[in-house]
Amino acid sequence: MILPTVLALLAAFTFAANNATLRRGVVGGTLSQAMVVTLLLGTAMVWIAVLAVGGTGHLQAFPLRSTLLFSAAGLLHFGFGRYCNYRATRAMGTVLVGPVQQTSVLITLVLAIVLLGERLTTLHIVGIALIIAAPMLAARAHAPASFRPFRRASEAESTQVEARSAAGFQPKLGEGYLFATFSALAYGSSPILVRQAMVEGNGMAGGLAGAAVAYTAATVGVVAIVICQGGLGRSLTMSRPTLGWYSVAGVTAAASQIFVYMALAIAPASVVIPIQRTSLVMRVWFARVLNPEPESFDGPVLLATVVSLIGAVALAADPAWFGMK
Repeated sequence: MILPTVLALLAAFTFAANNATLRRGVVGGTLSQAMVVTLLLGTAMVWIAVLAVGGTGHLQAFPLRSTLLFSAAGLLHFGFGRYCNYRATRAMGTVLVGPVQQTSVLITLVLAIVLLGERLTTLHIVGIALIIAAPMLAARAHAPASFRPFRRASEAESTQVEARSAAGFQPKLGEGYLFATFSALAYGSSPILVRQAMVEGNGMAGGLAGAAVAYTAATVGVVAIVICQGGLGRSLTMSRPTLGWYSVAGVTAAASQIFVYMALAIAPASVVIPIQRTSLVMRVWFARVLNPEPESFDGPVLLATVVSLIGAVALAADPAWFGMK
């Protein structure tokens, strides 16, 4: 399990970098620009990786079922899920989005048990409970004062908070939590499609070939929608700084998915995805460096990050380490 663990951690690191750089981009750019740039760059990167490892033979050997499943996973994850992630990130910042998206681990685990026959342990149940609790902690950090039962702010404190909020970033929580939930559903279910699409014995090169099919399907779908809306020209015209941030976001997102698909080719989804979701902790510190202003670093948000990380580790750990079944 060492190699898939390393791959999943690399995926977590690059995905965290993607979230932070994307956050910088959406401050001055549009969602359609983000989608088009990141998908075009990502598709090019994945195909280069496939050619570099000689994975084109696997493409020809894929049965129709695998091709369709990889395509469906790409449309779901890189199309719908990415759009929802980007919209949620623009609405309330990557730090607040993180704990909600961590529930994708729970979705993946449930589907892996039901559809792939993977086993649920006591440690998994502990992890599930922690992951469910984390978004509640994050939400409480930004609840109206009247809904915070254990502390009533003084009038002076309230004035100071209002002044800080007016001067800084104002999270749009309704929009943010709605689209973060949608992205969690997409991100949580797409790995199951990928695992079902994998052909036994194809190894990591086969996983890369599957990523190429998924990325291509998503890119064709998104670009077609943008063209139908008459906005392809606008989606390719942006300021140089915005293009730079979106380009870095596209490269890091592609790198993350390359690592994920390689790991899923050789390890169960219930192991790979929880480890990959440790990006939640990494993204907090990337955000601290790159986005100190348009982000929220409240104590409860950071606590939610730690709680959800512990939950993800519990899902990935071997119960035998703790004498559990």
